[in-house]
Amino acid sequence: MKTQFFASSTTLQRPLPQNAQTVTPPPAGSVRVSLHRMIDQLLAGLQPLALRHGNILFNGIPEHLAINADENMLAYVLGSMIHSAVAGRKNEFIQIAVLVAEDRTIICVKDVGTYYYHAISTEYRKIQYAAEKLGGSISVDNDDSLCTNVSFSISNRLLAA
Repeated sequence: MKTQFFASSTTLQRPLPQNAQTVTPPPAGSVRVSLHRMIDQLLAGLQPLALRHGNILFNGIPEHLAINADENMLAYVLGSMIHSAVAGRKNEFIQIAVLVAEDRTIICVKDVGTYYYHAISTEYRKIQYAAEKLGGSISVDNDDSLCTNVSFSISNRLLAA
């Protein structure tokens, strides 16, 4: 399986796998959504909260990357993930990155903090349900550097849901 990780604009980036750009037609109600543009809009709305908490937000998603999804539901899932990270952290650098594989796209909010579970717990079932309706899922995990990350994984093939 070929995998491509996009972390920041300063990182050397190779082209996306061809099948990441040519997916099956979207199901009814889905549109082609620019992930970079959507994340920019979500971060702009969260900027006042981030400033109050002293956080820096970074959109590390390439401008050309798009997926087929219900735009409102996708905004709800990603916005909830990012909001919980911003609300639960102070004086931190919060990065949104993407991992593109042949069969899925994974959007990751990096270093969301150890209290992320508490920040998202009241809404988690609703967010996970919306993620599943999109054919994806949410996971929260720790990496080797002891950072807590939250990820939204969605199929590029649109076979799920």
